[in-house]
Amino acid sequence: MSQAEELHHRSVAYRVLRFRFMLTQAPFDKRRVRISGGNSMAVCRKTISIAALMTVALSSSALAGGFQRGTADTDILFEQGTVNMRAGVTYVSPQRGFDSVNGVSGNFDDYTGDYVIPSYALAFGNETLACAGTATESFAAEADYTDLPGGALPAQVSSTQSTSNVDRLNFATATSTSRTARLAFDSTELGLTCRASYTSEMGRFSLLGGVFFEDFHFEGTSFGQRLPFVAPGVPVASTRVDVDIDGDYQTGYRIGAAYEIPEYALRVQALYRSEVVHDDVQGSGTVTLLNSFIPGLPTGTVLPVSSSLSEAVSPQYLEIKAQTGVAPGWLVLASFRWTDWSTNNASVNTISSPLIGTSSSYVPYHWQDGYTASLGVGHAFNDQISGALSVGYDRGVSTGADTTYTDLYTLAGGLSFKANEWSDLRVGGLVGYWTDGEQSISSGSYYNATVGDDVVYAINASLKLTF
Repeated sequence: MSQAEELHHRSVAYRVLRFRFMLTQAPFDKRRVRISGGNSMAVCRKTISIAALMTVALSSSALAGGFQRGTADTDILFEQGTVNMRAGVTYVSPQRGFDSVNGVSGNFDDYTGDYVIPSYALAFGNETLACAGTATESFAAEADYTDLPGGALPAQVSSTQSTSNVDRLNFATATSTSRTARLAFDSTELGLTCRASYTSEMGRFSLLGGVFFEDFHFEGTSFGQRLPFVAPGVPVASTRVDVDIDGDYQTGYRIGAAYEIPEYALRVQALYRSEVVHDDVQGSGTVTLLNSFIPGLPTGTVLPVSSSLSEAVSPQYLEIKAQTGVAPGWLVLASFRWTDWSTNNASVNTISSPLIGTSSSYVPYHWQDGYTASLGVGHAFNDQISGALSVGYDRGVSTGADTTYTDLYTLAGGLSFKANEWSDLRVGGLVGYWTDGEQSISSGSYYNATVGDDVVYAINASLKLTF
């Protein structure tokens, strides 16, 4: 084969690799994009430290439909260096509020609360074997409905443990009702993940695996009424219920694989995270009698109660991420995630006391599975500064029983500042567009409501140190 034919053959092979892999949010330090010619000339020696690691991650994890928050920073397993540590924080402001509730329109303000996601990772290893300890807030949610009429959601029957909409709206036989004012929960994940790699002429193959431990904390406030009425419109008691309960750490696992061609800054990775079921969420609370006609229980009485939450599920998910160099100093990244949100149907918080019996409040979800995708491009401006832009799409998981998580479109960008060989500072931001939606009693909710087009904002910063 002549030298010209050889050059043509290798050029075609390079272009095939460029367009076959359109790819992820993993960082990739000090990779060289090569075009193999007669003398294997390196055409790019710039550091490609992609700030999209966090900004693209915002669109695919911190804003993934449902209760998803942070994901374990397992990408640190692919960083160069014997010891790597990274700490980051993401601030998210999801501005979602009702346009109408049970046909009543108004300016009810946002019921979604701003939140902060911490992320920590520490990795030890080499090209063949590496392990990383990680910590993050994996799942969480917060809602405040005190700006709605009456300071809470519409009433439901609380003298039942049923998750049937018919039972929750059967006020004719109810002995108590409840209106949810606030609720919040969060889960902390602590994990250990390892990578075992094998390098051949075809590239580097890696297997990933590890375990994690996840807890669960729930707190809520609701207003209740004890029936029957002692006078028209006056219940025998009006109450405020406050609960604060916890679930122990439960164990899960993650497993995956990756393939790399370092010469092209190419990596394709798939990682599965198992489902975690929290079925031991229990604790205590209080019932304050705001207005009472019950003999021996005057207004102002505070009663201790036991409290528990029905089964809470952190769903399984599979994420595929990839990246490839496409030109000197340029990197294309993409990701796709499937999350098994259809396991989240409804939750019931129950309180009980010998003096007031048992009652409960119910939250229906009836979600569908979530699909999240992102596509981005990164560029190394010089050896110290690189940047990235990405777009993302998250198919909403709401099916009509809940309106919070409709379709979401995002635009993210960020910069990386690498002042020396051992530090890397990344900052980024994101803006998202939430589509409108509605929920209805006929679709599984216990009240009708609509939401309009809303926005989401997020900012992120992280610092990595290498030794």
